[in-house]
Amino acid sequence: MKLTPFGEKVRHLRMRYETSLKAMADAMKISSSYLSGIEYGERRLTDQHIKSALDFFRPHATHPELDQLLEAGEASKDLIVMDTLSPDARGLVAAFARRLQEGDSPTPEIREWIKKKGRSK
Repeated sequence: MKLTPFGEKVRHLRMRYETSLKAMADAMKISSSYLSGIEYGERRLTDQHIKSALDFFRPHATHPELDQLLEAGEASKDLIVMDTLSPDARGLVAAFARRLQEGDSPTPEIREWIKKKGRSK
């Protein structure tokens, strides 16, 4: 499995500043396995997780490193965890993504459906 941009940056900083996954997870008030899941994109990354990671590294990391961590966190929030989706749903997501990559635009009906789903949450 591949690390997310956030996971790559966090691991780099942990190695650079010689700290463990457990120490960071404890400081973030989450389990080590949850932090590992965030790093691999298996668990949802939230703004609070990013803030906690920045707070954890702030005493040691440089300003550019903290900026890079924030950017990596924002980039990683755009990832979709597909492991929990049904096979049919995964197929639909993949088909939709392929169509977008090929330059197709969602139909007005699909845009309206997405807009309605966004309001219902």
